[in-house]
Amino acid sequence: MSLGIIEVITVLMGLSGFSVQQNPKAPTADQALEYAVADADIVAHFDAASVIPGNYKVLTSLQNNPQIKASPELAKAVRKAIAEIEGPRGLAKAQLGLDITTDVYDATAFLRFVPKQDPNVVVAVHGKFKNDMIVKIGKMLSKGAITEPGGTWVDTGDGNAVALTKGGILLAGTNTLVKERLAATWQKPALTAGNLPGVVELINAKPVFAVFISLSQTARTEALANLQGQNFVTDVIKRHKLAAFAVFHDGIGWSWVDSNKGGLDAMAQISEGTIEILRAAQIAPRGFAKIVMGAIESYKGTNKQVDEVIKRKADIQKIIESYTGDGNFKAQVDKDPAKLSLKVRLTGKSLSEVLPAGGFLPLGAMAWLTLGVRQEASMQRDQIAVPPLPPPAPKKGATPQPVQKTTPPKRP
Repeated sequence: MSLGIIEVITVLMGLSGFSVQQNPKAPTADQALEYAVADADIVAHFDAASVIPGNYKVLTSLQNNPQIKASPELAKAVRKAIAEIEGPRGLAKAQLGLDITTDVYDATAFLRFVPKQDPNVVVAVHGKFKNDMIVKIGKMLSKGAITEPGGTWVDTGDGNAVALTKGGILLAGTNTLVKERLAATWQKPALTAGNLPGVVELINAKPVFAVFISLSQTARTEALANLQGQNFVTDVIKRHKLAAFAVFHDGIGWSWVDSNKGGLDAMAQISEGTIEILRAAQIAPRGFAKIVMGAIESYKGTNKQVDEVIKRKADIQKIIESYTGDGNFKAQVDKDPAKLSLKVRLTGKSLSEVLPAGGFLPLGAMAWLTLGVRQEASMQRDQIAVPPLPPPAPKKGATPQPVQKTTPPKRP
């Protein structure tokens, strides 16, 4: 089976509830950075509570959609996709007492480059974790959990560890960084230390997802060693002081601090071009859809599928309006030549009014379902029995051999 246009419309209508919600309980920078690496080269933050629970409900409710249930093959594909989530979810609940769709609130990762080694990483996760979870993980790995003043941890191999602090925060990453944060001597880093002031500003803006980059000289050297020649990428690695990008429930934003005025002017020009492309990406699909919907009337009665599309023009219009905007989102651009800094914030009523398809969440889910359908079709093709080839024709002059008959065994 492959998804036809009607099935695509049906699924997209069912996924119209996919969105990024504003989280009233989003973590503050003080909470997210309790176990921070002050001199991290890269910091990434994800507010899982604003994305996972609501979209999980939308996805699982697809199987109860009457229009999807009316198509046996489409309903089967949806059930299979949901089962792929429910399997790991059920396993985590049974073995660790953790519901991955509701018990993980947010995560902040810190990465620091080390010469000629894998980067040092530690991830701090807020959520609802059972006190004995680390002990259970240790048993699964045939290893004993170790208790420190700040919590319990277990070595997961390859120089990594996972821990649960006494405050109920899950830590995972490089063994030394995890153990360091459980020691009696551990102290929460000052939010004015290292690169943290920029990270504080970013997280306190309540993003759904954010990444902050401020490369040390070690990190620059490591990055440039893997690149050749002079180009845009090598140039920005050499001259940037700070770069950040964030996704919000109502738009996106980015920041840049350069080391020279020419570089700042170049990034401002790139930002202007990006904004214009994002506006066009909203308007162009709407215009194209209107052209198609107007022209398709001329083909009425020529094809059953075309007639079905014409019948569902209202649904198609709703899909377009749900996943795109009119390009009139607000754009605030603050360029400060004195500080060599640039801050851009694009805001709409929702994320989809800035990023088409609401950050591509619905299209990602659609692609996942489509992949499941194709895999199912491929498996069905593989299971089709190939009929045996007929015996070769006898040569000229050869006496044809009689066909041997086999007598089935008598039943007792």
